[in-house]
Formats: sequence, structure tokens, C-alpha cells
Amino acid sequence: MSHIPKPFTIKVAPETLAWVTDRVRTARIIPDVQHPEGKEWDDGIPSSTMQELVDYWRDTYDWRKVEERINSTFKMFTVDIKEGEETLNVHFVHHRSSREGAVPLLFAHGWPGNFLEVENFLKLTEPEDAQQQAFHIVAPSIPGFVFSSAPQSPTFSIGRICSVYHKLMQTLGYTHYIGQGGDWGSFILRSMAISFPEACVGIHLNFVLGLPPSPLKNPLTLLWLILRWFTAEEKTKLARMQWWMKKESGYSRIQGTKPQTVSYALLDSPIGMLAWIREKVENLVEDDFVWPKEVIITWTMLYLLSGNAGHARIYKQGVQTLTEEVLVKKIPKDVAFGASCFPQDVGYIPKWWAQATIADNIVFWREHEKGGHFPSIECCDVLERDLIEFFGAIDEKRRDALRSEQ
Repeated sequence: MSHIPKPFTIKVAPETLAWVTDRVRTARIIPDVQHPEGKEWDDGIPSSTMQELVDYWRDTYDWRKVEERINSTFKMFTVDIKEGEETLNVHFVHHRSSREGAVPLLFAHGWPGNFLEVENFLKLTEPEDAQQQAFHIVAPSIPGFVFSSAPQSPTFSIGRICSVYHKLMQTLGYTHYIGQGGDWGSFILRSMAISFPEACVGIHLNFVLGLPPSPLKNPLTLLWLILRWFTAEEKTKLARMQWWMKKESGYSRIQGTKPQTVSYALLDSPIGMLAWIREKVENLVEDDFVWPKEVIITWTMLYLLSGNAGHARIYKQGVQTLTEEVLVKKIPKDVAFGASCFPQDVGYIPKWWAQATIADNIVFWREHEKGGHFPSIECCDVLERDLIEFFGAIDEKRRDALRSEQ
């Protein structure tokens, strides 16, 4: 076991790439039924969209060029981290800034995302404006995702992932840090803020969920919720979240009940994994955002290369303990909390609700008019500005502690 990070380069074995290529070449796209205009995605990804993706994958997509670009863009490493009885080999991106006073920033991804989502943040290590705050960027792959080894315990919860991430930051020499994330990353960061408030100085999320306020601790807030005294904007965002849970969450129930079974199908079928991922991201962005074919196929490749059911198991292991580990606990007052809320996201509660159930020390909160579940891809400049403003709102003493990390 090595506690010293080792440089990591992606190099997919020729036989693995040949297997993928053959499966794509021999893909069978089943026909779809005739849907009314505007309802083409009601039963899942249309066969016409799948055919376009498969044609592109077969005739145009070049994994070796993508592999080379990822290797040249990201400084990647792996390190062994012991968590309980297990030792995990954790894959992560680590870009250190040369600027004095740079701040450690942990970027936490979720599903069906991956470490590539941090790409647009890498420029924050050496910002063009000399007066702008610089950051050391760390972006781990969740255990069982992409190139991080998979836990063997059937109870590897969000709390344990949070412990792995904290140990990673300590291993890299960062005794204080802040975090940014959405989806599962938002819960991992909340767990870090709860478990390690001395080290985790602040977290900024773009996916905010909470339990109803306590009738004993927050009776007025609960009454406000029961009476549905929401603004028009709050009603729209809450309605979208309810729509997602009723109409679009079947994937999470399948992965959350029989993760191993569904993974046999997905990991053995590049086209199946492609359809699984592409269909889910369709309704998580603005209507005018077009998912590049290369991006979706690359995300699919990364999940295929993981070779395990970790991508699905997080929906079982994570959900089972999410309430007791995260949702019923409030982030300590010393930890700064910030949120950027995007209208096409599917996790949202109003600020007054979050103050009652998530954090007392909310130093930044912004409601945006455009954007969705993947702001680091769809509108990174907006998210970047919010993050910098969030950092500026953290208590000066704790900001100084962050800037001392070198």
C-alpha cells in the first residue's frame, strides 16, 4: 500500500478497445413507436437519436485521440487510502497553483458525471487577473467510478466516501479546504462539512435538497411550508423537482434496489450504457443546450472502463444511510455554506427552508434564470463567479487559514 500519490495516465488495453469497437460496429438499434410531436422522449431515448450517436461512434469517434487529450489536459494521480477495513486506490485530478495564497478546492462530481466536469475550473489555478483568487484544484473520482477502485463492502455509504475524500485532502497536505459540487457530490460535501468542520471551511453547492423543517425546532418554517407560501419562482422549481421524482426517477429505483443486476447489462453493452446515460441527461439542461456527441460517448467510455457496479451501488448504499448521515444533521455554524440554484436542476429548496434544515451560516445564495444540473459544463462562467463570490463571503479568519495552505 502506497500513501504517496502516483502519476496516472489513461491507457486502455487494445483488447478492451477492440471489444468496444466490435460491439459498436455490430450494434442493433431497435425501432421506436410513432410519438406525437414534442413527445419523442416520453418512452426513453428515441431510436433516431441513438442511431446518430452510434453512427458517430462507429465512423468518427476516436478514443485514442480523446485519451490523448484527457492525458494532456488533466494532471491525474492515484493513491491508496485506507477506510475502515478496506484500502481503496483513489483516482483524482490535482492541479496546484503557483500563486501565493491559493486556496484548496475539492470538486465533487455525481452520477452520470465524472472528473471531466472540472475541466473548465482548471483555469482558476492561474487566473489571468492577478487580483483574482487562485485555487488548487482537486477532483477525485468517487470510489467505484471511472478509475477509482470499487469498495467491497455492501455498506460503503456517503459517510465513508466523505472520509476517503477528507483523507485524500490531508494526504495532499491540505489541512483546510473548501468544496464545490452537485448531485451526489453535494451530499458528499455536506457529509464532509458535518464530519470535519475544522478542515472543511466552506461548501458551495448547485444541488440543494432538505427534509421538512422540524415541528419542534422550526414550527414557523414548517407552517410556512404547509401553507405553501412560496414565490412563483419557488413554486416552479419545486414543481420541477416533484415532476422529476414522479416521472424521471426510475433509473434511481432500479440502481437503488438491484445495482448488480442492472450493471451486468450496462457494463456488457456499450450501446446500453450510452442509451442509459444519454437519456438521463436530456432533461437536465436548458432546451437550447446541445450535448456534444463526443462528450456523451466519452462519458460512456469512462463508465465502461470502471468495470464494476459502483455507479449503481451508490444509489443503494448511499440512499439507505443518506437520511441518518446527512439529511437529519445540520452543518456546523463555523462552516460557510453557499448555493447556486439553476432552474433546470432537479434538486431545490428555498433559502428559508435551507436555513432551517441544512445550515445556519448561509453566506451566499443565488437563484439563476438559466442553467441546469451540470453548470460546470453548461454555464461554467456563471458558476465560477458564484464560487469566487462565495469564497469572498467566508469569514476573514477562516479565509486566511485557507490561504496559508501551500
